[in-house]
Amino acid sequence: MKKIWFALCALVLSASSCFAADCCCQPLFGKNLEKADYDASIWSINENGELCAARDAAIWTKEKIGDCKVSFEYKLSEHANAGFLIKCSDKRNWIPNTVEIQLLDDAGTEPNYHGNGAFYGYQAPKKVVTKPAGEWNKMEVICKGSTIKIWLNGELINEMDMSQWTDKKVSPNGTAIEGKFQGKALADADTVGYIGFQGLHGRSTIHYRNIRICK
Repeated sequence: MKKIWFALCALVLSASSCFAADCCCQPLFGKNLEKADYDASIWSINENGELCAARDAAIWTKEKIGDCKVSFEYKLSEHANAGFLIKCSDKRNWIPNTVEIQLLDDAGTEPNYHGNGAFYGYQAPKKVVTKPAGEWNKMEVICKGSTIKIWLNGELINEMDMSQWTDKKVSPNGTAIEGKFQGKALADADTVGYIGFQGLHGRSTIHYRNIRICK
């Protein structure tokens, strides 16, 4: 009986260690972007295995995704401005139909709802922990039902429960939502949707690597 008990404990610990190490996760877009919906003339993987774009366009998953953990690294050039896109219900008109987590070169600034790790246009991060342009940042995002949590460089910097955002113009803490997002309350948005990344913005590049998902 003791042997069985110890074996079960070892199995549980092994599974926990696997999740912690992300060894149960898979590449979000597949090994060669075979799971991605994208324009091959814009998006490519360079010789260093980094995903990058030649123009401002989004790359998406082919399938809608619900509860999950997504982790990735990204390197911002000076003035880079992009986004990690989740819960998208309409790829063609994604801006008002997506929750965008801002990816921005803003090291050394104060938090705001356009900043790195912000729920863009909705809620600022608790603090700015962005690394200087040219260095790799690591972001982890966990979605479970209506809740979203964001870790950046090992720190929990932002979280929200979409079900609490019932007003189209004002956040739960009383601050204004950016005007272009006031058409639909987040509480009414889909919790399952496509996942994507925004590419080149202006002339400032952003590179992504180690993009993984665990469901």
